[in-house]
Amino acid sequence: MPRRKKLSASMEDYLEAIYLISREQGHARNKEIIHRLGVSGPSVTEALQTLSDRGLVNYVPYESVTLTPQGEAIAADVYHRHQTLRDFFVEVLCLDEQLADEGACKIEHVISMEFIERIVRYTRYIKKLEGERDQGANHCSFEEYLEKKKTSAPPSGC
Repeated sequence: MPRRKKLSASMEDYLEAIYLISREQGHARNKEIIHRLGVSGPSVTEALQTLSDRGLVNYVPYESVTLTPQGEAIAADVYHRHQTLRDFFVEVLCLDEQLADEGACKIEHVISMEFIERIVRYTRYIKKLEGERDQGANHCSFEEYLEKKKTSAPPSGC
């Protein structure tokens, strides 16, 4: 993974938004960034100028915005952290998707890659256990464990 420049959470959000919009539509424009992030036009302009000054975006007023190779590497890293956290919250911790997405968006800016890689490995481990359970092994899923804890039933097979 690329070594991250010291960027604020807000600047990482802009890079991630440009990355996602570009993947969906082939290019990103100010109005699409405004819509995705729920910010004002002047805020977008200021952020794009800052990111341009740091060599992370190619920005010319009134034209599409593109990521530089360095900006794309950072944006892809932020997106990877976000998706890893979101998937972990939904698939392993059984949280609601919207809550998981909001939590991932907050945590993605401060979590290290060591944590992310451990989460990936743990998620794979849990999925392996669930696969073994599907084949008749005596394990319960985390979701079943949580449900049994709510009802105070002893979690058999956990």
